[in-house]
Amino acid sequence: MATNILLVNQKGGVGKTTFADEIAWGLERRGHKVGFGNLDPQGGANHEKGLLDDTDAVNVIDTPGFLSDDTAEYAKNADIAIIPVQPGTLGLKPMKRTIKVITEANPDLSFAIIVNNFAANQTVDRQFLELLEADDLPVLGTVPTAAAFKQGAALGKPVYEIAKSGKAAQAIENILDEIEEVL
Repeated sequence: MATNILLVNQKGGVGKTTFADEIAWGLERRGHKVGFGNLDPQGGANHEKGLLDDTDAVNVIDTPGFLSDDTAEYAKNADIAIIPVQPGTLGLKPMKRTIKVITEANPDLSFAIIVNNFAANQTVDRQFLELLEADDLPVLGTVPTAAAFKQGAALGKPVYEIAKSGKAAQAIENILDEIEEVL
């Protein structure tokens, strides 16, 4: 059976689809067999839908920006959940509700947070990261705001191909390193 990576957060607009595409592209580039599940009704992902069942495959699954009864079902079949969030108090409650729903559905589910649009020079962003760490919430990585994500989405290409030496591409590579350690 394949390893299923679920991108999930109740809040929309936090980067679930972007990171689903970037993780799938990155794992493909690194030689993994990758399937893709697009459960988001907005359908904005660049990858074609098609899950794999091979034992050595990885499925990356993009979910809608809302909680439903289906969210718990998605979590039951996931091995890893990645929760993108943006710094600030508006995203805390939806993130925590998401964590509650997925961990109640699958107590063995391993999850981690990606802090998107992170600016290390902004006090509120640093405080947000400190808050997550103080709550012992696992942070997979931080990703800066970058025009390369918009360019890549428009062209159907990963940020790695748009700005290989940029901070955004490096942040994604660091996240991929962490994911591969778990795989």
